[in-house]
Amino acid sequence: MKCNNKNTISVLIKYAGKEKKQLYKSICLAIIGELFGMVPFLAIAKLIEKIYQSKISFQTVLYITLIALGGQIIKGLFTLYSTITSHKATYHILKNIRTLVADKMLRVPMGVMIDTPTGEFKNLMVDTISKLEDSMAHFMPEITSGIVSPALFLILIFVLDYRMGLASLLTIPLGMLGYIGMMKDYEIRSKTYTTAQNNMNSTLVEYVNGIEVIKAFNHSASSYEKFTNAIKFFHDSTLAWWKQSWLWSAFVQAVMPSTLLGTLPLGSYLYMNSKISLSSFIVCIILPIGFIAHLMKIGKYSEQFNMVKASLGVIEEFLAKDELKRPKRKVDLDDTLYHFENVSFAYDKKLVLKNISFELKSNTVTALVGSSGSGKSTIAKLMAGFWDPKEGNIFYGGKKISEIPFEQLISEISYVAQDNFLFNTSIKENIKMGKPNASDKEIVEAAKAASCHNFIMELEKGYDTKVGDAGGALSGGERQRITIARAILKKSKVIILDEATAFADPENEYLIQNAINNLIKGKTLIVVAHRLSTITKADTILTLKDGEVVESGTHSDLLDKNGVYASLWRNYIKGFSKDLGETDD
Repeated sequence: MKCNNKNTISVLIKYAGKEKKQLYKSICLAIIGELFGMVPFLAIAKLIEKIYQSKISFQTVLYITLIALGGQIIKGLFTLYSTITSHKATYHILKNIRTLVADKMLRVPMGVMIDTPTGEFKNLMVDTISKLEDSMAHFMPEITSGIVSPALFLILIFVLDYRMGLASLLTIPLGMLGYIGMMKDYEIRSKTYTTAQNNMNSTLVEYVNGIEVIKAFNHSASSYEKFTNAIKFFHDSTLAWWKQSWLWSAFVQAVMPSTLLGTLPLGSYLYMNSKISLSSFIVCIILPIGFIAHLMKIGKYSEQFNMVKASLGVIEEFLAKDELKRPKRKVDLDDTLYHFENVSFAYDKKLVLKNISFELKSNTVTALVGSSGSGKSTIAKLMAGFWDPKEGNIFYGGKKISEIPFEQLISEISYVAQDNFLFNTSIKENIKMGKPNASDKEIVEAAKAASCHNFIMELEKGYDTKVGDAGGALSGGERQRITIARAILKKSKVIILDEATAFADPENEYLIQNAINNLIKGKTLIVVAHRLSTITKADTILTLKDGEVVESGTHSDLLDKNGVYASLWRNYIKGFSKDLGETDD
């Protein structure tokens, strides 16, 4: 979503909420400060006039100096108060934005969160929002100062003598042309800069998070090159921007302050011909220097404004993402389970499921098999309510999934993926997420059922051991068994296993499979199978190919058909035998 200038201000005010009064207060304080900021200029002009006229005494100098100092101090106090007020409003705005983004993450389809690289959310939550802080906190008082002060100075000059007012404006049109040149193609350059920066940050996050894999598989050179290329792209984009702006910036710096080229000769002529008083002459010379200095800063303020606009555009784009439409009130569910009715689904217009229909029975094991990209994991995510189908309907308990509150649906099922996340807290707290009010005894029983109690007790702090960032202190198999313990503790009606043993070693696979057997007792199991040997006893095997269910039946039935499943099975057995042979060697 693009933000124009008007929209940017309205968006800021929208996010300010109750604190918008603080924004207005900050502006008013800045205006009052600028009014007092004129006092030193007027005092200096008066002092110079009296010195020139030899009507000066030490007492007069002291009196005028104190007035100038007083005006400057009062301006400083109002400006400081304006900045503090603006900071308070900014922190409130940022808090509101962060809260809205975090809340949005809960309401967008879970699939969006799963399929979006972590680096992008890091950029959004940390970099993009943080960029707003400094710009916004100083933006209101400083842009007010940058606009109000020149306006006040200019009004005063025109009041004193309109000819001097016109002369003071002599270099401004040329300076404005310079600013126009600086801002040429700003939107394009700003977008390129933002893209380059986000790309660099995302690549950095990926590089840091994947450093173990990079080293293990000897991809250091290629991954490092990818990272350095991202840095180079950001460097080149930034440099190209500045190169384009340098010449125009130098032109503005040279031309804009040259107001004396107009005011000094004209003022001298008017004074020598007694058409202007000395004090007015001096004021009309001094004030343009002051308001030009403020105008020179407008380029900086406009840059800040455009940065705020760009950041708000990214935030607004995320907040505008489609949400899962779910009711809040619980619905009555019957004993039926999943029923897919002509379901189609697409990722970014790429169709991955095509008109799929099937029905599951209670207390049965259903396996989803197929080659990579066949759509089996997508079906599992649709069952968990992570996405809504593009076409067709998915029913659970006799109701469309879209008619069931997400919290109610998720309470009915346990979704266990191959990479379930563990929080950097104790093992006990991670298991307890399955049932927040669970007793220690229930947690231990769940851990025993998941075949992880023994290794937990071998740890120095047992169940109070912290698992590390994303569970990094534990092995992959240990993490998986803890997630299964969490699912066992939840005691849900339906279990969805999305390739839960895909990356397990033989020892952990045995333990994980044993844990799964304990997990599914008296429950309905839907398993996305990676190893076909684990699903030979399934009540129903759905075989997928190119997003369609091409076969359905038991293991023996499908082998007799000698179709897609039989081919998958032969390839699996061939690969398994080869592995055994290699192991024997």
